[in-house]
Amino acid sequence: MKFYKKLLPIAFAICLAVNFTGCTVGDKVVYFDTSSGYNTVFKIGDFKCSKKEALVYLLNEKNIYGSVDGVNLWSEDYDTDTMTSSIKDLTMEHLTRVYILNVYASEQEIELTESEKKACSDAAEEYYKSLNSTEKSFTKAKKKDIEKMYMRYALASKVYEELMNSVDEEVSEDEARVMEAFVLYVSDESTAETIQGMIDYGYTFERLASTYTELDSYQVTFARGEYPEEVDDVVFNLDTDEVSSAIAADGGYYFFQCLDKYNEELSEENKTVIIENRRKQVLEDIVSDLEDRYFSDMNTKLWESIDFPEDSSELTSDSFFKTLNDHF
Repeated sequence: MKFYKKLLPIAFAICLAVNFTGCTVGDKVVYFDTSSGYNTVFKIGDFKCSKKEALVYLLNEKNIYGSVDGVNLWSEDYDTDTMTSSIKDLTMEHLTRVYILNVYASEQEIELTESEKKACSDAAEEYYKSLNSTEKSFTKAKKKDIEKMYMRYALASKVYEELMNSVDEEVSEDEARVMEAFVLYVSDESTAETIQGMIDYGYTFERLASTYTELDSYQVTFARGEYPEEVDDVVFNLDTDEVSSAIAADGGYYFFQCLDKYNEELSEENKTVIIENRRKQVLEDIVSDLEDRYFSDMNTKLWESIDFPEDSSELTSDSFFKTLNDHF
């Protein structure tokens, strides 16, 4: 299993926005208070994230994302304050999703096997040896701390893999269908009636759409769910070149002319989008459930006080996640 590659894409599925008051997941928020204990950055239920663990993640994220195409973004030529803030946000997102999945694992009695635990132990020994004295001083983490971090990370990845394997990846052609159409929308009922009369009389729909629509564009490609349900119910039953009657929705009236009822290429691409949305929904449902049953808080004062030293030239470690990957 490649843990980092598996977990990284769900950063914004678990935490779409992180700040110092809460972690937003869809329209759900896991709120943080300021009462976590000394050297505890945050906790979810009985699970506590230590300052040591946060610093190990922060150190590695700094170096993983602090260079683009060989350009060091931590140099004086760039806004390092903004970089630090962004890296801290990413670190909090990463840690939060790992801990959420560990809470879920505890409830579901999902555990690492002995061989997986051995891999975590071996990886911890290797990674700890790779740290220089400045990095050890910065994180204050010992080998046993690294091993526990790896256990949590590996367990989170194992849970994630099991959850993703449970997602139904069968998508019907009709569900994935993307169609092309001319669309005309007006907010005034009288104007809609006039347009309907011109359509019945035989006016060219494209000309009507380009002249009267209140939308930014009158030619669109779209899948189910992008327009209100009452629109989908009509439009996805149109044949190519067919024109709909007025559809009341969004405080106005829509008219459509189908140009292509099934764009094959875009429909195939949409199957992937649908599956990814199903996966996100699985994770959002878990977080929503945990939010209802667990109190979470954050040591805001401690997190805000964490910063990189002025001279970070010796803080170069970026192999925390890769080392674990290499042992699986």
